[in-house]
Amino acid sequence: MANILTAIRIICALLILIFPAFSTWFYLFYLLGGITDAVDGTVARKSGNATAWGAKFDTIADIFFVLAVLIKIIGSVVVPSWLLIWISIIAIIKAVNIIVGFIRCHRFATVHSVWNKVCGIIVFVPPLFIGSEYAWQAKALVVIFACIIASVAAIQESVYIIKGYHVE
Repeated sequence: MANILTAIRIICALLILIFPAFSTWFYLFYLLGGITDAVDGTVARKSGNATAWGAKFDTIADIFFVLAVLIKIIGSVVVPSWLLIWISIIAIIKAVNIIVGFIRCHRFATVHSVWNKVCGIIVFVPPLFIGSEYAWQAKALVVIFACIIASVAAIQESVYIIKGYHVE
């Protein structure tokens, strides 16, 4: 069941790419993808079906989902260059983490730390505000806060992978 929920997140990512950003359908699949992300791991653990493969599948689904949302949002709103650079740096750190994890552990290594969990929750919020009527300053604060949390989580993940802590 947990892997089915994870697969639904990948399907939601593909559907997000089809519908206009900030439309009812976009938000429906965005929220459904977020819910599956929140519950798939819990379902796996509670049912005794948590596996290393499931954790990797979850990470892959997260990557698909985040990329789909970023593609839709960046293609639909004006994003300042400094923010694109910051998001790109976070993405590069995450990509390097995957590569270094593979080199160090000889497998697809994932880190499920508290900061990564908090990051997942916080980073989920900005798309809910960006398409709204809130002032641009409020939207900017939400996005900046999410980028700070994502930066800390990515750096902590780097440290964990380099030192071999909590790497699954």
